[in-house]
Parts: sequence; C-alpha cells; structure tokens
Amino acid sequence: MSKLLLVAATLGASLVAALPASADSTVTYHATFVEPYGGPVQSPFGCAPGTSCGKANISGLGQATSEIVFNVCGLGCHVRTVTFDDGGTLLVREEAQGPFTSPGNSGTHGYIGFGFTGNPQFQEITQTILGGTGPFAGASGSGSGTVKVAGGVAIIKTSGTITLP
Repeated sequence: MSKLLLVAATLGASLVAALPASADSTVTYHATFVEPYGGPVQSPFGCAPGTSCGKANISGLGQATSEIVFNVCGLGCHVRTVTFDDGGTLLVREEAQGPFTSPGNSGTHGYIGFGFTGNPQFQEITQTILGGTGPFAGASGSGSGTVKVAGGVAIIKTSGTITLP
C-alpha cells in the first residue's frame, strides 16, 4: 500500500512539474484615443508642452487616460503612457509612417493647429507595446492605425495584438 502511495505521489509531482509556470495570453485589441488640443472649446490647453493628452478606450482592457510625448525616441517617434483606473499603465511607442496628408482639395483650406493648413489631416502610424506596470508588466505586442486631426481634436484609431504574461 505504501509503495502504491509513493508511486502515486511521484507521478502527481512529475505532472505538476511538467505544467508551465504561467501561460501568456495574446488578444486582439482595438483602441481609440481622443485628444483635444486647441480651439475655443479646449482653451486653455491642459497638456504639458511637447505632449498631447486625453481619453483612451482599449477593447478588452478598458477606459483610461492617455498622454503622448512627441519625438522622445527620435523624429516621428513618440511614447504614449496609458493609465487605467486601477493604476496600471501601458507604455506604447508610436511611429509615424509618413507625413500628415489631407484628402482631395482640403490641404489648402482651414487650419488644424500644429502649423498645418487643411482640415482634416491624416497620418498612418505603427504601435509597439513596450510593457507597463500592474497587470500590464511584461506586456508586448504591436499594431497600426491612423491619426485624424480636425476641429481642434486628434482621434487616433489603432488595432493589433497584445500579449499579457
């Protein structure tokens, strides 16, 4: 009987040892960042110089605040910090994939701020998840999307995958 218990215990221990300590979870995300940056409705501008800030909604992760620091990793390379209600943060590098452009004939009409004429302006970007804190510590992933700037508001829509440890 004791040999049977010893064999069972050894077998059980070997099965537990064979299990991975933790399994990464990769999910698709869709994110929207809304950042008022100027005009009479957003006056005075409440973000620090060289930044833009506002609200974020990331599918499956929740709503948050967001601040992006421009050109911190090179020209056209920005770092965004997304802060969730629980205090966890997600750090995202965003890189411009070309200049801002206006559709059709709008490039010479209106003013959107940042020294650009034309309303609206669009820019393609890529995102790289750099990590984070709290539930996002060790996060990784990537995505892409579009920045639309019009009427004193920047709206950034992106999608990709994020891996959480």
